[in-house]
Parts: sequence; structure tokens; C-alpha cells
Amino acid sequence: MRLILLAFGLLLSISAAKSQSLEEVDRRQAAVIEAWEKTPLTVRQAAFIKGEPRGYGLYDEHASSEFKKGERVIAYAEPVGYGWKENGKGLFEFGFVVDFQIKSRDGEVLAEEENFMRIATESHRRNVEFFIVLKLNMGRAPPGEYVVTYKLHDIASDKTASFEMPFKLVAS
Repeated sequence: MRLILLAFGLLLSISAAKSQSLEEVDRRQAAVIEAWEKTPLTVRQAAFIKGEPRGYGLYDEHASSEFKKGERVIAYAEPVGYGWKENGKGLFEFGFVVDFQIKSRDGEVLAEEENFMRIATESHRRNVEFFIVLKLNMGRAPPGEYVVTYKLHDIASDKTASFEMPFKLVAS
């Protein structure tokens, strides 16, 4: 029995020696922030989705890039490399001003709008998990193949990033 207790005590001390401290987690998080600030604004993930996401990475992907006429075209995107600015209230503000452009498959610009929307939030932390949801109403567009280009303007820096998403509208 004494041998078992001694072995159990040894296991506990080895386990404690291998565990991370909160200070180590904070140190590594600071390194992530440092790398993040040096990263160009990029979109890590962009997908067409069904409905509203339930949170970061929590969405139901649309079965394809094909939509029925009248169906809302909803895009989910995860930007990386954006900045944060202190707002004077002890919070960090981050987000984007978004432009969009819709082109036909052969490149003809059919619609575009700068400053289409502003997406921003405030946090006590420099969040590195942030997503945006972009919705298009293509109700009046004829069936066909299209490409939507979204351009993100970081509100906390001069960084910008664009991403394209081809899709098809079919008769309902």
C-alpha cells in the first residue's frame, strides 16, 4: 500500500511539473498578438452559409455555391491580422468598413458600393477570434453565374484585404 501511495505521489508531482501556468499562457498569448500585428490583413476562412452563425466557427455551410433565385446569399468570413484601437474607455475597438462588387462571370461590373457596411465591436481584450457575416439580396438578378468581391478596410489601421466568392443563381 505504501508503494502505491508513493507511486501516486510521484505521478502527481510529474503531472504538476508538466502543467502550464497562467503566466506561461499569458506570455504565449502576447507572442500571438505580436505576430498578429505583423501579419497582413487576410481572410483565413470564407464560406457560404445557411442562416446565422452561432459564434466563431459555428455555422452551417451552404451545400454549394448555387442559390435559388430569391434565396439570400450569405457569406461568413474570418479575418486575421486586423488591428485594435483603444477607445478611451478602457476598451479595444476593432472591425471593418466593407465594400462590395458583383461581377458577371466574364468580369462585367453589375453592382458595387463602397462603405456598404460597418462591422465593429468593443472588447476588454485584443480578440483574435472575430467573424463577419455579409448578406446579399439577389432577388432581382436573373439566373446566372456571378462573382462577389468583398473588400475589408480595417478601422484600426490602414490595412485592407479583398476576397472573391463565385456563386450561381438558378431559377427556383
